[in-house]
Amino acid sequence: MIRTEQTDKKETLVDLLCKNIRMDIITQQFQPGQRLRTKELAVKYGTSETPVKLALNRLMNEQVVESFPRQGIRVRSISEEDAKETFSIRLMMDLFFVKEIIESVSMNQQLREALQNNVDAHYQAVQSAQDHTDVELFLLNYKYDYEFHELYLKCSGNKKIVEIYRNINLFLYTNYIFRKQSEERDLASVREHQGILQAILSKDEELLREKVTEHMNNSVNAICKILRIERML
Repeated sequence: MIRTEQTDKKETLVDLLCKNIRMDIITQQFQPGQRLRTKELAVKYGTSETPVKLALNRLMNEQVVESFPRQGIRVRSISEEDAKETFSIRLMMDLFFVKEIIESVSMNQQLREALQNNVDAHYQAVQSAQDHTDVELFLLNYKYDYEFHELYLKCSGNKKIVEIYRNINLFLYTNYIFRKQSEERDLASVREHQGILQAILSKDEELLREKVTEHMNNSVNAICKILRIERML
């Protein structure tokens, strides 16, 4: 059945189905490469097939699932090469606007507060997590991480680059990190965000480039390590 707790009343049935399918992908009830059959999903979530089809179409647009001729819809898989290419693009975007980001933050107190509030809330959420395998806490961690990088690029003043960031399928990687990435790496990632912020506040372009590069390299290396271990099991 569809999980409806803690949902916004304005959410549609398709919204809820998308949320539940994503949740089941994260918790690996649906494995990478697994075929998703409309009729089975309708039974599982207690709804008709039409909203399920609409939800799957939306998830295809988000690149969470993919369609193959004569094979139906499957949960999308990723490779080390996919991860490296995605994070290379993100690194290029983050480094290209270093000067603009420092200038924007130095002139705008609201941006400074938004970045610091994100880091503080993220750190508190990770530190206070009692159960590393709790999916809700994991999604909260993902939310803060996503919003930090989105806000960082918003500081560039370039709307197109923010759109590109949003179109990069970052959700896909959550399927491979949940229950696999260590708590130490979660904490280290937040500290790296703090290091990026301190470099911005210090107006040190060279240090900011160094901190951004370090963070991206550590992130992609963690994902690639997880993928390599998965192949060995």
